[in-house]
Amino acid sequence: MNKITLALIGILYFNMAFSQSYTTGMMNFANNSGITYSVQIDVDATTTTLTMIGPDTRWFGVGFGVQSMTSGGDVVIFDGTSVTDRFYGFEGQPEGQDATGITPTEDREGERDWVTVSNTLDEPTTVRTVVATRLNNTGNPNDYVFSASATSIDLVWAIARFDNDPLVWHGNNRGITMQALTLSEESVVTNDFKISPNPAKNSFTLELGAFNNDVSVEIYDVLGKKVLNRKINALTTSFDISKWNTGLYIIKISSENSVLMKRFVKQ
Repeated sequence: MNKITLALIGILYFNMAFSQSYTTGMMNFANNSGITYSVQIDVDATTTTLTMIGPDTRWFGVGFGVQSMTSGGDVVIFDGTSVTDRFYGFEGQPEGQDATGITPTEDREGERDWVTVSNTLDEPTTVRTVVATRLNNTGNPNDYVFSASATSIDLVWAIARFDNDPLVWHGNNRGITMQALTLSEESVVTNDFKISPNPAKNSFTLELGAFNNDVSVEIYDVLGKKVLNRKINALTTSFDISKWNTGLYIIKISSENSVLMKRFVKQ
C-alpha cells in the first residue's frame, strides 16, 4: 500500500507567505488480535485533518482530549461505511461521568462537522484509508478544540474485536496515549483564493490571488465523492453548479508548492 503524505496548508495570505502546520505523525495502534490501525492528525492555523487507516472489515475510532470514555468527550468513528462525528455518553448525561459500555452518540444534524475528503480501499490488502477535515474550533460544545500552538494531545482509540462487530464491542482492543504535536516542514503558500458568492445556488466564481500554469481544482461533496476535477488557466473562473445537490462541498486548489482548501455551500 502506498504511503499517504498530507500537506494541508492553512494560513492564507494575498502575498507570498510561509505556512506552518503541526502533526502527530502516523501513530500505529496495536491490539490483542494482531490487527493494527494507524491515525495521523495534522493541525494548521484554521483546519484539522484526520487520517485513519485500518481493516475494511472492522470499525475503528479515536477520541480527542480525553483519557477514557468520559461523557461529553469528542470522538470520531469510521463505522465501516463512513466517518461519524460522535461524543461519549448519551444526550443529557452529565459531562465527566463514565460512559463505558455506551455506544458513542452521533452529533445532532447540523453539528456533524467532519467532512470526508477521501475514502479509499486497497483491495489486495483490504485496508481502508479515510481522510476527513474540519475547522479547529467548530463552535459545537461537544467538539474538541484543536490548536496549532498545542504541544501534545490526549487520545483514546479503539477498534472492533472481530470482523463486522457492532460499534460497542472492542474488548481489549483499545488504548490511551498522549501524542506530541511537532512542526511539519515549512511549505510555501502562493496566494489565497476567493469563492463568491458563498453560499450560491446556480454558479460561483473562483478568484486566485496569483496564477501559474500548474493549478488544478478538485471539489468533493460531503461524502468524499469527487464531483469536479479541472485545470484552470485564468485568475477568475466561473463554475455552473445549477444541477448539483444542495449541501456542503470542499474546494481544493493545488499547485506545485501548495494545497489550499475551503468550504462551499450549494443552496
